[in-house]
Amino acid sequence: MKKAYKEYQHHFPAVIRNLQRKGNDFIIEAEDNYGEPIEVQLAVFESGIIRVRLARQKFTPPAYPVVCEEALKEVQTEIEETAGQYRIICSDYQIEIEKEPFAFKVYHGDGSPACEESVNDVDSVGDGYNQIPPMGYSMEDGKVMGMNLGFLLHYDENIYGLGEHFTAFDKAGQTVTMRNFDTLGCRDETAYKNIPFYVSSYGYGLYVHHHGIFDFHMGSESAATLSAHVPDTSLEYYLIVKDSLKGIVSSYVKLTGPAVLPPKWSFGLWYSTGFKGNSRKNVEEDAARFRQERIPCDVMHFDCYWLREDKWCDFVWDEVQYPERHTMMEGLKKDGYKICLWINPYVTITSEMYLEGKEHGYFALNADGEPYQADLWHGLLSPCVLLDFTSPEAVQWFQGKIRTVLREGVDVLKTDFGEDIPYDVVFSNGMTGREIRNVYSRLYNQSVFEVSEECKGKGNALVWARSGCAGMQQFPVCWSGDPYSSYEGMASTLRAGLSMAMSGVLFWSHDMGGFYGEVTKDIFIRWSQFGLFTSHSRLHGTTTRQPWAYDDETKVILKKFVDLRYELMPYIWKTASECVRDGVPFIRPMVLEYPDDKNVRAIYDQYFFGNDILAAPVFGGDMARREVYLPEGVWVEMLGEKRVFEGGGWYAFECPLDYIPLFRRQDAVIETEDVKMYVDQEAGSEDIQSGCGPQEIV
Repeated sequence: MKKAYKEYQHHFPAVIRNLQRKGNDFIIEAEDNYGEPIEVQLAVFESGIIRVRLARQKFTPPAYPVVCEEALKEVQTEIEETAGQYRIICSDYQIEIEKEPFAFKVYHGDGSPACEESVNDVDSVGDGYNQIPPMGYSMEDGKVMGMNLGFLLHYDENIYGLGEHFTAFDKAGQTVTMRNFDTLGCRDETAYKNIPFYVSSYGYGLYVHHHGIFDFHMGSESAATLSAHVPDTSLEYYLIVKDSLKGIVSSYVKLTGPAVLPPKWSFGLWYSTGFKGNSRKNVEEDAARFRQERIPCDVMHFDCYWLREDKWCDFVWDEVQYPERHTMMEGLKKDGYKICLWINPYVTITSEMYLEGKEHGYFALNADGEPYQADLWHGLLSPCVLLDFTSPEAVQWFQGKIRTVLREGVDVLKTDFGEDIPYDVVFSNGMTGREIRNVYSRLYNQSVFEVSEECKGKGNALVWARSGCAGMQQFPVCWSGDPYSSYEGMASTLRAGLSMAMSGVLFWSHDMGGFYGEVTKDIFIRWSQFGLFTSHSRLHGTTTRQPWAYDDETKVILKKFVDLRYELMPYIWKTASECVRDGVPFIRPMVLEYPDDKNVRAIYDQYFFGNDILAAPVFGGDMARREVYLPEGVWVEMLGEKRVFEGGGWYAFECPLDYIPLFRRQDAVIETEDVKMYVDQEAGSEDIQSGCGPQEIV
């Protein structure tokens, strides 16, 4: 039986014997708790960044490093030594290292504590069987079984981030597994996007530079410790110590970036013509209807059924459903639409693309050296194989397929799937699926983004990604996957989005109305109001998301909020540009803007839309009651009676279907413009004459 890590022999620094300085690098030579030599490497940089490296023997960097070396700028430091301590002093933080017993603490520039190792978290019985090991490694029969780290969790500390998790916004008390997973329903601890970076209310962030599968125990192993156990023989992590939570997130974004600004048109409305049964006729009718109803829209999205049945994803159009597609695309372009196609990194074995890729060795393999076949379609299709993104030749082949559709007039690709990589699949670089599972999404999205940028030009490229990992801000944008259509699904989606914001992901979206289930009128309206106040907005799901599909009231309300978004486009574009410049997310948890206000630390159901607008989505039908916390300042209601409120307290609102609590700072200057039918439409141009088929509203 495999032992649990607690039963291994834990090694960690106990006594420092020497400290060597080489510029901004500090080499700590120590003995561990078994009297064996152990070395810890510290490096200090600007932006409050501290790098820590540890290995049993030789340090080995990650196979696919994420850190941007340009972000690691030298900082002026001083070092002081006393009989029992070393102190490394920088302008805005300092490190204290106790010699015996070894202890590692970091303080803010004003002397307040940021973080410290948890070195004494052990029960009082025997030799400490239930010890939570501090920074070091665990051994069994002379073999390193994994690396450990542990930091003190204060009784009043809040923890945020770690990717797109749909559980409680404050991660203190949770076990959070870094394992990408196709989490249909978005209702449990699994996630499509895992990012091993968290932010503490004590003013520090921690990023583990590792893309393997491991658990963060955020006070769940012990209420006194934030611990992680990484299955590797060496460890690299970064501490970021700043005087604001926003500064921590910004430094992390730059450390794992750079962030990229999506094109301006992407901030308009995206519309999906349907999950199944869509056709050229449906697309053209819907595109024409948007223009006739005067509802702004920028993107027509074709989901998986642009492909032939059971041929996903071979990049071959279904010409029965989409005859003369070039004429269709020309009409959409004439009407001001961009075109998005759904793709994925798997290929069904029924396709010609499978035979081509198998012949040239472009797929990941099983133990027998054959293309690894799996059911990654949840039983919908034939078995599929996986693109091998560790092979440069396979990437070039895949990019050639993408290049073909982009050159036909497609503007952007929805990069679906990429999470459930089987553990025992083998890639051409020798790594297994277990080792590459999380980083697979990065290799996938990077491949698509690069060829999109090649074809569309720098500044006009993006993806619409479901899976992700650290550094994904280099390849925007993402959406939240497949939630159930309910208020609970809507709330979990918002929690996930705010966690993504605290994880350094700047641009994020979700399926307005939820992905599947019965979409009632009120949920469709409420979710759309929420979605039109996230960085990107898309109507998509397994059933229709036509604004006119319910009744006239629904259509009027949807148009009202879509119009409002387009009126705010100057503010949205300015905010997006500032997000990239400053490394801060577009939608922001209350705690990111008001970290010293204890009232906001657990608030997950309202947020900032950029710097100056506070949005509070409504989780209920007509006249639902909504309590909103307005922080310090003066706030002006943007809808309804446009009342003025003094901040610093809670207010209750009764919300008809055409209203959500939406506020701006009283002193904010928010630029607006006249509503356009699409973002790039020239001001003052004549009404669009549809090139998309039937003109009548049916």
